[in-house]
This record gives sequence, structure tokens and C-alpha cells, in this order.
Amino acid sequence: MASKNILDTTTGIAPRKLVSWIESFVKHTEPVHAPVIWRKWTAISALSAALEQKVWVKTTSNLYPNLYILIVGHPGRGKSRIISEARGLVRSLLENYVAPVSATFGSLVDALDEAPRAILVPGEAEPHKYNTLYICADELGAFIHKYDAEMMSGLTAFYDTTPYQQRRRYREHVVDIESPQLNLLLGTTPQNLATFMPKEAWGQGFASRMIMIFNDEKIIGDDFADAPLSKMPELEADLRTISNLHGRFHVSPDYKEVVWAWRQAEQKPEPSHPKLEHYNSRRKANIYKLSMIASIDRGNTLALMPQDFHTALRWLEEAEYFMGGVFDAGATSFDGQSMNSVAHQMSIIETTSKYPVCETKINELAMNYVNLNQITKMIEALVAAGQIRLAFVDQVSGWRYFTTKPLPPKSRLVADDDDIT
Repeated sequence: MASKNILDTTTGIAPRKLVSWIESFVKHTEPVHAPVIWRKWTAISALSAALEQKVWVKTTSNLYPNLYILIVGHPGRGKSRIISEARGLVRSLLENYVAPVSATFGSLVDALDEAPRAILVPGEAEPHKYNTLYICADELGAFIHKYDAEMMSGLTAFYDTTPYQQRRRYREHVVDIESPQLNLLLGTTPQNLATFMPKEAWGQGFASRMIMIFNDEKIIGDDFADAPLSKMPELEADLRTISNLHGRFHVSPDYKEVVWAWRQAEQKPEPSHPKLEHYNSRRKANIYKLSMIASIDRGNTLALMPQDFHTALRWLEEAEYFMGGVFDAGATSFDGQSMNSVAHQMSIIETTSKYPVCETKINELAMNYVNLNQITKMIEALVAAGQIRLAFVDQVSGWRYFTTKPLPPKSRLVADDDDIT
């Protein structure tokens, strides 16, 4: 009998109970009061997590349907509840590995090292071995506390199932994972994402692999009419059936034809926001991954047909239509709120001391809202917006002093020595 970590795919596959697992999940989670697009992509993520490396399509190498999905929206829109539903369903597959919600790169490597999988492939003597984890957290900041280059590089490598080796200082053995893989579903707000991701990170590998599902819709539901979500046995049963599928996808000639036509048309339309330039380079791989999920959503046959391409493209283009809004929402809300907060706190300090505020103090206040390299720009923005004004410059220290009050007709840009206390 196969152990927990060895799945025997030579046995028969159970018939499906639902016409579409994704549509059934979306319908079942209506009481969550989260936008439909979030519920749809959460369902896509759950299927992706269940499939791991059990199915693949052959391109230049084996391409698996794992995805990095980020649910983005303002607080109170239902992100946490819908992500929790996906986590619960995937956990119902007892042999599946769900990563810790909070992790350093070292602890993530340890968890991945402790999540081995081996699949008995019909006709082959040796099982297919790999390690897999599902990262499923309500908040990006809960999983990764701050932007870390080592963590980002690791997430990039584990997306592509690149072989990984590492000697852990506090462990006696060398971590040697032949085919590591992650599936990722995280929630975040535009403001938190803007804070977390430095400008240069958008040109790097992790950002290009993220599919951001942005929505600013606030659904008003009757909090008292709907009971907590009950279990839907058909969802769990079909997810288990899906998780037992294994093999290489057959790519039909008609599928190849529609893909070729799309590529000849330069894969238009594509997102035009500058920060999504490198994301665009991975749209083709996303289409193939989503096509596999679309195929499996409609049945157990591992075959890519034209309808799977069109479904995948519809999903992706819908997400991409709103994707650029992530940056506008993050910049507008984050900058506006933080600037107002800094100006308000300056006003309190100035009223108490009856003296303009030194920029050293402003720097201290601004550090609560922006990165160090953004502080000067924030002060410039506060001045440009008329929220603060340069009162004078200390001739000795060179420090600038700013006021939130209107300046007198003849303001001093340079202070006399006896004015500095």
C-alpha cells in the first residue's frame, strides 16, 4: 500500500459530481460578500494547489499549472474570508502540504524540504519525485514581514521548479530538492503593496510571476440573513478527484492553431502600465497554465482544446483590465493619507511648541509611512500641495524649519543666530 507521500495514479478516477468546480465555488461563496472576480481566482488557485506537479504540458520543458495569485483590494472587502475558504478546502486533501502563514526564507526552505511527494507513473519503474507547498495567507505582510531579496529570489526559483540545494547551519544534512514547487495565494491592500514592494522590485522575477486580482467593489450584504458557510461535500469530493489526476496533457491541433493566431497578433491587448512590462513577458506561460486548469474544470480528460484557451484568455484579460488600478489606488490612498497624517502631527507639534518644525522631526514622522528613500519626496509633495511651508533655514546647522501656518508677508528664508534655540 502506498504511503502518505506516494500517490498511486494507476487506479480508476472517480466521476465528477459538478459540471464546473470553479463556478460551483463562486456560487457557494456568495454569502462571503466578496467580488465575483476574487472568488473566481481563489477557486482557480485551489485547483492549482490540488494539481501540484501531477499534470503538465510539454513545451520546451514540463510546464506545471502552479500560480502566484495576489488578491488586492481595500480593507473590509472580503479578502480574508474568501482566502480562508480556499485554505480549508485544500486542507481537506489530507496529504496536501499547506505552508505556515508566517515564514522566513529559512523556515520556508525547511517546510518545503519536509513536504516530499512521489507519484507512481504508469509504465515507469521509478516514481516522479518533487516537493510542494501551498502558501495561502490572508495578508502578504503576515507571510513576509518585509521585502527580502533572498526570499524573493527563492520564490522565483520555486515557481519554476528549479533544483535547489542549501546547507542549513543548524541542521546536519544538506537540503537537496530536485523539483521544488510553490503555489501562492495572498491577500493585500494597495497601500500595503506599495509599501512592501520597492520601485526596483517591479522589474524583477517575483513581481513578473504575480497575477494581481484587483477590485475596489464593496458589496453590501445582509449580515443577519446569511448563516456561516456550510460545507459543500461535492466541492470536497471533486477536489479530491481532481487531485488524483496525473499525466501529460494532450494538445489538440485546434488548440495549437488558436494559440498561434494569438501569438501572431502579438498577444494583444496586454497591460500597458510600465510596472507590468516584465509581467507581460510571462503571459504566454500563464495562458498555458490557466488552459490546463480550464480543461480540468470541465472534466477529467487531460486534453487542451480551443475552449480551454478562450476560457483562460477571458480569465486573464478580465484580471489584466483592472490590474493597473493597483498602482493608482496604492499611490493615491497611501500618499494622500500619509501626507495628511504627517501634516496633522506637525500642526500639533507646532501648536504646542509655538515654533516651526525642524525637518529632522518631519523625517521621524514620515518614517512611519514611507521608506527612507521616499522621505525627501514626501516633504516636497507636502510643500507643493501647500500643506506645509518653508519658514527658514538654520544658518549654523543647515536644517530647514517648516510651518503648517500661513507665512507673514515678508517671511524669512534665513534665520538670525539669536532666533535659534
